[in-house]
This record gives sequence, structure tokens and C-alpha cells, in this order.
Amino acid sequence: MRRILRVLGSAATVLVVLAALLVGGWFVYSASTGATLVIFRTGSMDPTIPQGALAVSLPISAEEIEIDDVITVEREEGELPVTHRVIEIRESEQSGYREIVMQGDANAQPDLHPYVIDQAREVTFSVPGAGTALTIAQSPLGMGIMIMLVGVLATWAFWPAPRAESKAEVTTE
Repeated sequence: MRRILRVLGSAATVLVVLAALLVGGWFVYSASTGATLVIFRTGSMDPTIPQGALAVSLPISAEEIEIDDVITVEREEGELPVTHRVIEIRESEQSGYREIVMQGDANAQPDLHPYVIDQAREVTFSVPGAGTALTIAQSPLGMGIMIMLVGVLATWAFWPAPRAESKAEVTTE
């Protein structure tokens, strides 16, 4: 039984260290590149990017955007950003701006209005289901579970090991 607990404890420690390295690596990467995470809450990009996926997006200027890119653009104040595929690009009257027509892969029609932008965020890759996992981890229940797991791991790590002589005394009686 002790051996199983030792193996489980070691596995938990490795997972915590890997998670810490992943989070630290993400902070360095995002600070140096401007990368952000996008959680897909709708299925408008299905099947390419399913609902619940987590995507990494990088800043891109309007001049760099090409047809077929999947980009995230800001909408009117108070509305969430939209991430769809670029299906048409028009030059804008404003210098440095472009008019972008976008459409979700699962949508039959393009977005109602084109977006006049000077910059956007290009989706570089996505991981299906990771957005749902991140959302759960950020919830009060998810945070509580993670805190309890860290507490259990810390307790296990600092729990005093039984002494060899104590075992001998118990077995000789």
C-alpha cells in the first residue's frame, strides 16, 4: 500500500511541476509575442474549431491578413470579440485600415457587416476541449478542487516518514 501511495505521490508531484512549467512558459511566450488565449463558446467555427476549443492567437496588422485566415476582431463596445474566417478583403478609405468580410465555417451566411480594422489577432492553433477544461478550472468549484489537491500534495510531501526503529518495536511486541 505504501508503495502505491509513493508512486501516486510522485506522479502528482510530476504533474504539478509540469503544470507550473507550462504556466510559466505560457507567461514568457505571451509576454514576448503578445499571444492571447481564445475560448470558443459557440460552434460557429465547427468542424475546424469546435465549441469548447482553446486557441492561441497572435497580433497581426490589417495589411498582413489574407483570405482564409481565421482571425479575432473587436466589435462594438460592450460586445464580445468575434473569431471567424476571412472570406473577402477590401481596401478602406482610411490609411492603414482594411475592410474585412468574415464568416464562421458552420454559418451559411457571412457576418452581417464587414469589419473595418487596422489590426486583429490571428488564430495559430487550437486544442479541442481545452477551453472547456480551462473554464471549469477557473470556476469557483474548479479553484476549490485545485486548492484541495495542492493541500493534499503539500500534506503528503511534508508528512513525517515512519521511522524504521518504530516498525521494529511494533513487530517485536
